[in-house]
Amino acid sequence: MKGIGDLSNPVLIRNSGMGGISIAMRNPSYIDFNNPASISARDSLSFVFDFGVNGKTSKLTGSHTSKRTHDLNLGDLVFSFPVTRHWGVALGFIPSAFTGYALNEKVTKEDPFYNPDVGELLYYFKGDGGVTRFFAGTAIELFDHLSIGFNFDYLFGKIHKTHELYFPNNMGAFQTRLERSYIVSDFNFDLGLQYIARFGEEKSLVIGLIGSTTHKKVNYTEEGQDYALLVMPNGDKNLDTINDFTLYNQQVILPPTLGIGFAFSNGNKWTAGADYTYSNWGKASIPFSRDSLIPAQSIRAGLEYTPNPRDFRRYWKIIKYRIGGHYQSSYFTVNKVPVNDFGISFGVGLPIINRGAGMALMMGKTTFNLSLESGWRGNVEKNFVREQYNIIKFGISVNDFWFVKRKYQ
Repeated sequence: MKGIGDLSNPVLIRNSGMGGISIAMRNPSYIDFNNPASISARDSLSFVFDFGVNGKTSKLTGSHTSKRTHDLNLGDLVFSFPVTRHWGVALGFIPSAFTGYALNEKVTKEDPFYNPDVGELLYYFKGDGGVTRFFAGTAIELFDHLSIGFNFDYLFGKIHKTHELYFPNNMGAFQTRLERSYIVSDFNFDLGLQYIARFGEEKSLVIGLIGSTTHKKVNYTEEGQDYALLVMPNGDKNLDTINDFTLYNQQVILPPTLGIGFAFSNGNKWTAGADYTYSNWGKASIPFSRDSLIPAQSIRAGLEYTPNPRDFRRYWKIIKYRIGGHYQSSYFTVNKVPVNDFGISFGVGLPIINRGAGMALMMGKTTFNLSLESGWRGNVEKNFVREQYNIIKFGISVNDFWFVKRKYQ
């Protein structure tokens, strides 16, 4: 309900199970578009398709009330394919920002903000909608060690917010309802680098860098209605419009961002990595928000482990087990206190088994992925609201051959 809403960490389900790391992740079987430089990691004859669904449950706790919310949305729809051996392309849809809340807050005589001349107050806040990102990215690997890539983005969507104020001790008085809709439609781009150091046949260290040094300007249209609200004794609500407006060509100025990460891999057996991201929101501007913006940062770390990728006789040994965690500070304050976010995550990658010649079991490159993230942010004493959330993501990552001419005898 603050700023422009929750900013999603643009990663797929595999990364979510590893704490959300992505900047240095590089694997030909997965799409790691957060750093577009990873798109060049495509096998020359294969394409990758990823589809995911996100479900979230939250418990919002205030000083006097609590509220549970549930949400289910499309998480991602992306695919990637090679152009040449060292040149890859990726396209897809992913969520960029989302808003979803409904909360009541009451100011009573025991509250420090209570004014006896006004009486008790009842606030109602509601928000829904979000912004989706369509991206087209490409990357090329140079000298077998350096990959450079960029994403061209189109942002679109609508966020709707409603604020209502009631006077419970004087229901005959006119109450207030404010409605605002923000319709986003604009283009953007992102850059990324990865340096790959290889040790022997399987081990590698990848160092990744993403960011922008300039301010991103995102255009939107604001539609607003202000109402005087009269609540009748039978519960009916009569609205009287006191203001109705539309503002075109408005701009949100997003902040300069820098992210760095590393990932160390031992073939398909295990991968460990960490990311750090810094966004200077103090140089950003959100005209429709009066929130005080501050620099935000996040730290993420994760691990993926496969007991024995070649042991097809015991399925549990070819499962990819994932674990991770994150700490993130918000880009806004509540009561002049930042809203910090802590969370842990777990995940698995379940390979789809095929039967080859002679009915022998063979592990394909297609994987069913599942992740669970649990965390909390805010503090009732300091921020007035505390959120405890659980996010489950599930989907499939398909890895198949691309433009192969089949021969029959």
